[in-house]
Parts: sequence; C-alpha cells; structure tokens
Amino acid sequence: MNGTYEFYAPFAHIPGRYEVARIHTTTHGSFDTFIVITTTTDRPVTVYVNSDAGEQFMADRYPESTAVRVGAEDLVITESPDGELVRVVLAAVDLTFRRVGSDPPVAAPYGGEGFAVWGSTYTCTGVDMEVPAVVNGHVALPAQEPLAPASPAVEHLSDKPGVITRGSYGYINPL
Repeated sequence: MNGTYEFYAPFAHIPGRYEVARIHTTTHGSFDTFIVITTTTDRPVTVYVNSDAGEQFMADRYPESTAVRVGAEDLVITESPDGELVRVVLAAVDLTFRRVGSDPPVAAPYGGEGFAVWGSTYTCTGVDMEVPAVVNGHVALPAQEPLAPASPAVEHLSDKPGVITRGSYGYINPL
C-alpha cells in the first residue's frame, strides 16, 4: 500500500486511555471502533469493531493489535447534530463526551515519520481539530477477554477531562 488518507469523525478520546472513532478509509470504507490503549498509541492496542469492514481493516493493517468483533448493535456511536456530544455504548462501556467551553477548535498535530501506529508497520501523520470535553460514564475492562457486562473491574468516570475533535485526518504510510 502506498500512502492513503483517512478521516475520523466522530472522534473523541481520553488521551492515553480510550478512543471512540468512526474511521473513514479509502481502502476499507467506514466503520465504528472503540480503542483501549494499554500503554501508548505506538504499541499494540485492543480495538472493538462492529462490522466486516472493521474486522478486515484490523487484519490487513494492524494484525499486531487485538481486534474484537462485536455485533453491529453491540457497538453504537452517536453524535449530536452540532458535534458537541459524542456517546459510545459497547456491552460494559457507556461513555458520554460533552464539549466544555466555546473556544474554537485548536489544531493538534500528531504522529510523524517513524511513529508506528499501534505497533504496526504503518506510520500516521495528521491533525486533530480539538475542543475540550468532559467524560462521564463507565468502562468495565475484563482481564484477558472481551468486554462483558458481568466484568468486576469497573472504572467510573465523572467529569474526566477528554477531547472531542471537530475533524481529524491522518496520512497513513508504510514505515
């Protein structure tokens, strides 16, 4: 694969922890994801996907990471019409990102040459148009298995700082 552009919207995250994104690619179409970051974004992650396209994307592009396939109805991302609120619901995950303040989005460059996305053989350079958010809800992370409602390890989030992007793009290129 030569370089390709991707667009991410809606996209919200708790930096270094969780990301929720609808990924739009020229190679695999559009699909929803919930991403669990265990160390940093240059190391393998766990990505929950709810479609054949998402599952194939992970197998083709990021086999170093763990892809967990769930039903289309089991991973739902919604965004308010004004983009001020993003919500993800996935089995034992229910997070709502709500914009705070009214300052215009700030361009936040990320990645760069030599930055291995999710421990893969691909690099990504891009820009997020970020606005601050607070995050409320919960995440239940089981040990060594997909998210499940009965998981005992529940993290409750109350007004946790987060980010909503008002647009994000990345240029993906082999390392």
